[in-house]
Amino acid sequence: MMRWLILAVTGCFLASFVSSPVAAQTNKSINERLLLIHAVPSQKGGESEKAAVESVFDGLAEQLTDKGYRVIDKASSEECSMEIAAIHDIDPQINKAASFGLKFFAEYTIFFRTSIITKDNDTGKGALVKVSAKVVDNTSSQIITSKSSDASSSGLTLNDAIAKAGRTAGKKLAANLSGALEKFYRESSKNGRTYTVVVETPVAGRDLFQLLSQLERNSAVSAAKETESGGGKSTFEICYNGKRDQLDRDLLKSATELGWQLQKVRSEGNRSTWKIK
Repeated sequence: MMRWLILAVTGCFLASFVSSPVAAQTNKSINERLLLIHAVPSQKGGESEKAAVESVFDGLAEQLTDKGYRVIDKASSEECSMEIAAIHDIDPQINKAASFGLKFFAEYTIFFRTSIITKDNDTGKGALVKVSAKVVDNTSSQIITSKSSDASSSGLTLNDAIAKAGRTAGKKLAANLSGALEKFYRESSKNGRTYTVVVETPVAGRDLFQLLSQLERNSAVSAAKETESGGGKSTFEICYNGKRDQLDRDLLKSATELGWQLQKVRSEGNRSTWKIK
């Protein structure tokens, strides 16, 4: 009888733990949408470099999808890479990568570079693949994290060595990036995530700052500021502890309290545009 009682108590304890918010949060996968873009050099590399890029991409995609992220297909990523190829300055590249990310409804873009050293002689076939990457917030064009990794391998053929080294380097890099992203999510959940809200009005002289002041009364808003104003339009940056759809509802509620009617014009990433009807 005592043994059955102990088993029952233990079962209840485990059930409560699995259903607890902490356990749910631990098991919850991150399903953000990611665009992987390779920074194509001004002078295109040879077949070895192309093979390295493809294998790194495959390694990144495998590791990130296993982590629960949604990765945009390779063909779309290659299209973006080719359009960025003519830009040499790093800032325009990051801005361009962010704009492509928004085009494909991705929250973040992983902007990566590769380099390769090969050995192809009578003593053997080998390759060393180095890769570095930046994670760009597509809404703000800000760099979230920057990491690098490398891997070496040998093979019966040079292509085999490159494929194995590139894939391993990509998986190692993805593990580093996902760790940094998960830390960013935890901090965002604690301190609030930054959203950009653009509000337009056809009524001249209307003070759009009133909407921000009304929204600040919400306990989920930890910080808010106006970053641009003029021409019947205001841009707000809002640090909000919740999802974007929750912020949308609070924004509509604040507008109603002011006697205004808001209509969403468009939404991309963490940025939304609204118009007062």
